[in-house]
Amino acid sequence: MKKALPVLIRFLVVSMISVPAAWAQVDPDASEKTVTLYENLKKIQNGHSFLFGQEFFNSFRFNSGSAHGDKTYSDSHAVTGAHPAVLGSDFHYYIDKSETERTYHTEAVKWAYQQGYAITFDWHISAMGTTSYESGAATTDLVNNIVGDESSEERAWLLGELDKVIDIINNDLVVDGERIPIVFRPWHEMNGGWFWWGSSETSALNYKLLYQLTVDYIRERTNTVLFCWSPNTPTNFDYYPGDDYVDVLGLDIYELTATSLRQQIAPIIDHAQEHDKVAVLSETGNRTADPEDAAGYWFDTVLPAIKDDPNDKARKIAWVLTWINSSWSYPYVAHSASPSAAKQSFVKFKESPYAMFGNEIQNMYTPWIITDTEDGIVAEELIRVSPVPTADQLIIRLFNLKHKSDITIYDITGRIIHQLEMRSPEETFDAKSILSPGIYVLRATISTRTVSKKFIVE
Repeated sequence: MKKALPVLIRFLVVSMISVPAAWAQVDPDASEKTVTLYENLKKIQNGHSFLFGQEFFNSFRFNSGSAHGDKTYSDSHAVTGAHPAVLGSDFHYYIDKSETERTYHTEAVKWAYQQGYAITFDWHISAMGTTSYESGAATTDLVNNIVGDESSEERAWLLGELDKVIDIINNDLVVDGERIPIVFRPWHEMNGGWFWWGSSETSALNYKLLYQLTVDYIRERTNTVLFCWSPNTPTNFDYYPGDDYVDVLGLDIYELTATSLRQQIAPIIDHAQEHDKVAVLSETGNRTADPEDAAGYWFDTVLPAIKDDPNDKARKIAWVLTWINSSWSYPYVAHSASPSAAKQSFVKFKESPYAMFGNEIQNMYTPWIITDTEDGIVAEELIRVSPVPTADQLIIRLFNLKHKSDITIYDITGRIIHQLEMRSPEETFDAKSILSPGIYVLRATISTRTVSKKFIVE
């Protein structure tokens, strides 16, 4: 048998380096937890992992045609043992649906926030005088009239709808007296022609005025919102409302190959990196009734597109989010009734050290790492020694160690596997009897500072 390679986990101690805060850029009065959420998203996108998310993951399930009230259930959890780390929601389901459904979604958001997950909202806003958000004759000139005349009936209507959203943010999305920070992406997919705010209904200039009006109005009335601009592919920056109105850049794109995903997300990532923003893959998935094809999309397409990018660009995103599992939708992720192959494929995606689910992250609303003192530690890039047929040795290195460090290793369920105390910069221990093949989280605490690192043993 070939000799097993050691598993190497590395941490980097930062000495006298001042790291600027990643302040939320749109709202200078953003709440402390909103700013912290933004800072943590920056840390994720500048690392080598990404958060996995799903729209309405804990208020819809594939075997149900309507929302349910079991906020602790998700199809993802039923298959992998873990919920997504990002919950997507939609103000359309709060404003235009029943009070019961609104309650289900509200409680689902509160629960996800209490777990420390990130929350993002889109808004399929029905056009004035209709129950449809699609383009059509009934919506002709709606955007133009909203932005062109501040005393118009159309402007008054939109402000009334925005007031409903603000009321939800300020009064419904509240836990223990604190408002929940959210990433809001209004007026999405504008460069497609299917929404009443899209390219078939208005100009790029008037779209930008609509987006800016929305941000200005909300920003004056609440302080827990980060704003996301998310075009459809291909990205058209003619519709970009400006850096003063965007915290997060996203892209909505479905049914991709690994190569096309890299190509299509590249302009979003480039702009985010150049303008100090956060980049996300705001919607993706495989819209097919075949559960094996739908589940295989994550391990066979999305994962290699990101982790195997030869330019290392595709990793510079904070999250990947897919759409609703429901009997009237598609099986975007495997569920309890999916074939075994679909479940296994989705589990393999989840167990990748690059995809982060809810059980693998720290709370998104508390500071993760302090990096401005000599004993502050920050995780270096993920180190995966491959192939590793068995785990004979675990080598842990803490560079420039000045204090003893407490090390704890957890399995993916959160169970403590091993604990040790380090008093030297590098220590090696026999892990053969401790670590079986699988995914683990190593947590190092130096003084009052803690960092976690995920690693895999094959």
